[in-house]
Amino acid sequence: MHVHCTYIGRGECANTQPGLTTTKLIGARIMADSEISMSLSRPSRRDVLSAVLITIGGTSFNSSAAAEPQDQGATDAAVLGWKAWRAAHRRTLALCRKQQRLESELARTIGFPQVVLAATELPSPVRVSSMMQFDELAADLPSLRTRRAEVAATLRAHQRRWDNADSTTGYSATRQEEAAASDDEERLIARLFAADATSLRGLAAKLDVLIAIGADGAEGRHFPWPELRRLRRDVARLMQLQRHDAVGLTA
Repeated sequence: MHVHCTYIGRGECANTQPGLTTTKLIGARIMADSEISMSLSRPSRRDVLSAVLITIGGTSFNSSAAAEPQDQGATDAAVLGWKAWRAAHRRTLALCRKQQRLESELARTIGFPQVVLAATELPSPVRVSSMMQFDELAADLPSLRTRRAEVAATLRAHQRRWDNADSTTGYSATRQEEAAASDDEERLIARLFAADATSLRGLAAKLDVLIAIGADGAEGRHFPWPELRRLRRDVARLMQLQRHDAVGLTA
């Protein structure tokens, strides 16, 4: 069940009534923002990785000018690991986009299970999506306590509609598939970095994946990604020189 709790019609919850804690008001909105963005964060991350995947696929590996001679790098464990990761990433990305589409459909047709509550003590109506949230809110609002049974029944009915639609569309099953695919991708990444690179192409493979998985992280704003990309270009240039040298020897 997706938790969805936010204040309606206000950009912030700075003004509170006496006895109603700012923490609870702000907490409700924070829960809403985090849960609403939860389903969007992974597709966004996957989209970023997909864009990086396209970029690196056209430079270090798939470009004939940067490719090593056929007998070099073909058995490099890092290169083989990169290929396995790329296939796993594409599967994860496809599943992620599917679950995003299904979730959007559920949100549009059924809506996230919730109840909208209004009280004179509140600055504006509040959406509550669990009884725990209701109890926390009602603790400071006596006028809401008598509505507990009504709220519980409404939430149960809405949840049943969501669950029935979920079963029909396969949303939860797709989320589970995506989670399993993501775990498999993480294992392949760990295996790739544990492997010894035995060629420039293998070294480039590790750099490509490092840049792809790190550029979208919270630390990405501070980590020296431009320097890493320059290093990758240096490796690609050396690969090209090595290829030209090999062609000259066989000419």
